[in-house]
Amino acid sequence: MSKQKKYTLFVEEELEFEVFGLSSPFADYRLAWELNNRFEFKFEKSLDLFSLTDRKTKVQRQFQHFHFEDEENHSTFYLLKNKQGNQSITNEHNLMDFFLIIKNNLTIETNQFLNQLRNTNGIVAAFKLENEDFDFIDYI
Repeated sequence: MSKQKKYTLFVEEELEFEVFGLSSPFADYRLAWELNNRFEFKFEKSLDLFSLTDRKTKVQRQFQHFHFEDEENHSTFYLLKNKQGNQSITNEHNLMDFFLIIKNNLTIETNQFLNQLRNTNGIVAAFKLENEDFDFIDYI
């Protein structure tokens, strides 16, 4: 009788995120309200602060954000204002006022959603951004 071989399968769970950069003169609560009306989202201001640790200075920064969990489609949406107080989430995209992040997008077609964002009241410009450009994705 031969010895049985054991194989171990390691699967890294890669989270799927889509990041949209938004330019808007609106305050965060007003933009959340506009998105709620346009897309029937239910953004709410999170009581928990979004914490980031700066890789260079090791200083922890905290940001307010809005979130919405779509339980039916198993997706989570985050609306983050890039500049809060005297700090920004990322300096690489400092022209973006907001980041709209969709975690586990299974139902929204990206190009159609981008066009709808561009036609939403209060949004001057909307862009699809690459996940690799953002260190803060790991914190969500």
